[in-house]
Amino acid sequence: MKRLIIIRHIMCEPLGYLCAYLQRHELDFEVICLVEGLPVPTDLNKVSGLIFMGGAGSVNEPKDWITQELALIRQADAQGIPMLGICFGAQLISKALGGNVQEGHELEIGWHNIQALNEAGGTPRNELTEKKLWLTGLPENFIAFQWHAHTLSAPPGATQLWRNDCYEQQGFVKDKVLGMQFHLEVSAESILDSTHRYASDLLHVKHCTQSVEQINENIEQRIDKLHDVADQVYHRWLSVAGIVSPDSEWASK
Repeated sequence: MKRLIIIRHIMCEPLGYLCAYLQRHELDFEVICLVEGLPVPTDLNKVSGLIFMGGAGSVNEPKDWITQELALIRQADAQGIPMLGICFGAQLISKALGGNVQEGHELEIGWHNIQALNEAGGTPRNELTEKKLWLTGLPENFIAFQWHAHTLSAPPGATQLWRNDCYEQQGFVKDKVLGMQFHLEVSAESILDSTHRYASDLLHVKHCTQSVEQINENIEQRIDKLHDVADQVYHRWLSVAGIVSPDSEWASK
């Protein structure tokens, strides 16, 4: 029986709402935490999809496990394996498939608006079709949680889905591959832990870097709204990936 493989990095952050979502819908998955010394998988015969979580550092660092993950992503792409990348995970996918990842102009931390790029403009027909498939029914604007120092470009052949005022590239899709710079899986507890663990990132409040007070304001209500969006995005990826039926009523809690 095939299962989802979830890969966590270095500081192994909780899977949070993503794990709860998969368990609620009785989807089989395995978690591999690279900090525990487990090898990057290479056999994809029994894998229904790959999910790459967040992490510290840069995907451009010449570390063995990063090189191995990049190779895994290219292997999965060649085999048509669905992939979901979150923050660092999205940057890994971008780099592996020919995109660029570089240090950003400033940290983006806290609650920030995400805008869907569903306008037609001069968009090629194939990109319009992809946007319609992924964005129809999803909010045109929503607030998501951010914590990153690097930015990415959509890899060749991919379609950009989201942007915001801090960073132009917030998410892309290529067939069954979805990359998101932002976090939908966080909980109030994991955010609190991050503000303690990475407190040095919050020393200088700027346009895109919020204070602890700003981050914690109305956090429970923000988390509820965030997870409403997560329900829809996770279901959209799983259905496009062919892991669940598009007609299944999973978009609600």
